[in-house]
Amino acid sequence: MYKRKQDPQQSQEPWKAVFSDAYQAFKENNFKDSAVLFTRALSLKPGHVTILDCRAACYEKLNELEPALRDAYSIISAAPTEARGYLRVGKLLMLQKKFKHAVNVYKRALTKVDLSDSRYAQIQSMKNAAEKIVTPPASLDFMQVLPYDVVSLIFSYLSFDRRIQCTGVCQGWRQFALNWSGMWRDLDFGNRKVSITTIKKYLSYAKNRHVRRFALMDANQTMMKRCLQALIDHDCQYIECLDFVRCEIPMTLWTRMLRLVGKHVRNIRLDESTLEISRLFEEMIPNMPQLTQISMIGLEIDTMDAWLQSRGGTSTVLNLTHLRLSLNSAEAAAWVIKHCPRLQMLDFYTPNVALSDLTLRLTNTDMMHLKEFYYTVGSGFQRNTQWQSHFSDMNQNQGLTTLSIHGDLSLTGELLEQMVRKYHTTLTHLTISDCRSLDNRLAQLVIAPGLPQVQTLNINMYISLEEWDLHTIISSCPTIENLSMTWIQGVTDSVLRDVQTTTKKLKKLDISNCNNVTGVGLQYIVKAHQSTIEKLVLNNCHRIGPDAISWAASVLEKHVIECKYNIMR
Repeated sequence: MYKRKQDPQQSQEPWKAVFSDAYQAFKENNFKDSAVLFTRALSLKPGHVTILDCRAACYEKLNELEPALRDAYSIISAAPTEARGYLRVGKLLMLQKKFKHAVNVYKRALTKVDLSDSRYAQIQSMKNAAEKIVTPPASLDFMQVLPYDVVSLIFSYLSFDRRIQCTGVCQGWRQFALNWSGMWRDLDFGNRKVSITTIKKYLSYAKNRHVRRFALMDANQTMMKRCLQALIDHDCQYIECLDFVRCEIPMTLWTRMLRLVGKHVRNIRLDESTLEISRLFEEMIPNMPQLTQISMIGLEIDTMDAWLQSRGGTSTVLNLTHLRLSLNSAEAAAWVIKHCPRLQMLDFYTPNVALSDLTLRLTNTDMMHLKEFYYTVGSGFQRNTQWQSHFSDMNQNQGLTTLSIHGDLSLTGELLEQMVRKYHTTLTHLTISDCRSLDNRLAQLVIAPGLPQVQTLNINMYISLEEWDLHTIISSCPTIENLSMTWIQGVTDSVLRDVQTTTKKLKKLDISNCNNVTGVGLQYIVKAHQSTIEKLVLNNCHRIGPDAISWAASVLEKHVIECKYNIMR
């Protein structure tokens, strides 16, 4: 119990004694006991305004807002001209986020409380604060301030989905988006199940002249017929890019659509669709002089050889500059390449064709414009989906800049040497991954003739390279910026010491699954290249301790280090 000094006057009024105990408990933050004592005091002095106010304060501290509100309203009923009841109710309503009710209470208080009351100004101040919350100041709409070309530039960085979402912000944004020509340039529906009604509505907004790209994935034949017919009906004659991935494309309507509105089509992607690759070369590509880029991975290829035999000696020169396709015949692949003399980028996928067989059939073929060559054998490699060129249009007279070979188990040192010697002065990106029959010829080629321009070197699963071979490669290529040496046992701390001392500007390093590297090698890399490195991949490097990883993460910028471990069972 809370002890107090005996007072003759208090003994005549018992509620004051209890009130004193309650007030003492409140000051000592014993709000629960204080509320009980204030309740006892009210039983002795019912309706006393001060006791009600004090008990409401206790309930507020205990976060029991409903009983606190009842006491606060009782104060207003008992003393409608006093400020404290209104202030208490307003505060409790604000805590409950009932801001409109609080504003009404404060407004009522200003009409009931006398202007001379010392708390009148406080009521006015609280009303203003509540009104600001209820009606926040109007935000500045950048659409009304910025010039039209700046707003257009901002919207151009948004994806198609984001632009559609912007139409729901307000009427002004919707009006701008629907009438802005860039809104409908890139109609990318992806693999979402969009209704044909929605697609037709967007095409009607586009007014035919604005659509430049139309993309759809996983569409059945019925949906494709409706989409192709919609492109015809809305006269999308300025379309430049068509992406139909994993779609059931009706060939007759497809060719009709291209004939009517495909005069400006430059880029087509038909990966894993139902079309036959032979029919594309027979009926589509030769009749599209503007077409320069096409991707045809996973198409029906069984009829390709029979189609080539039926053509005899007939030849057609194609205008393609970027070609991505998959074939299972070296003869068919050679025919395609020979009839595309303007090729600048070739991305070839095959389940079984060795690069040596293809190059043998292309012995007398001059590919003077080729800048990038990607060759992938097997299905265990990630496929490219975008045209990501490493060469500049200003350097059209140079030779091959990018050579990438994945999974060719028949690749020999002689063939690699033949290609490197031919293009060693222009190669900037070299990738050799999982070519297990390849000897250590690369360690000799970096010395003579050398790779003076190489910036990206990926030698993953290059199992024939020993530690001294890697010393030679790193020391002979100081211009490397992106280096990947995964699954190579020859990668050691000593090799990384060469990267520290020789490499001038390292941006990315991947040494995943190299278990001869320790924290010492990691320290070499971090100390030498912490100002330039953007990505450091250390997956499954079990000899690099967690302390070394933590130290490197604290030195480098956030998200630079990637370190994951696969649990082998």
